[in-house]
Amino acid sequence: MQIQRLPFLMCLILAAPAYAEIYKYVDEDGRVTFTDVYKKGAKRIDLPGAPVSPPPAGKAPVRASVPSPADFPRIDTGTQKRRDDIRRQVLQDEIDSERRNADEARRQLALGERLQPGERAGDASYLNRVKKLRDTAQQHEKNIVSIQRELANLK
Repeated sequence: MQIQRLPFLMCLILAAPAYAEIYKYVDEDGRVTFTDVYKKGAKRIDLPGAPVSPPPAGKAPVRASVPSPADFPRIDTGTQKRRDDIRRQVLQDEIDSERRNADEARRQLALGERLQPGERAGDASYLNRVKKLRDTAQQHEKNIVSIQRELANLK
């Protein structure tokens, strides 16, 4: 009985999933070829469930620059600057509001950390209340950091 199981187990082990990198290559005649061998100008195809691996050694990924179509809408510099100024002002208003909310959340946390009459520091209701208030204050702080990052990324 044990001898019959051995080939079955070997088949299971050998049938483990195998992954290969797949590349799509279009030649000069427009023929599309899919291959597991990298060719210059080929693009790697990402398959769902396949492990992520770096590009082939010594080959940097090539990003093709595709020109915009002639009828693609263009925005003049003045219009873009006004849009950027509006975005900057919106972000500034958001960060001011978020700072006020963070101050209020810290104030609420200070009040919420006070023990109510008959309450102990180890009570579940006290711990839940304080945790919620801390989470709210931390979320406002994270929002402030995110908005500051957006402001820093503006031109």
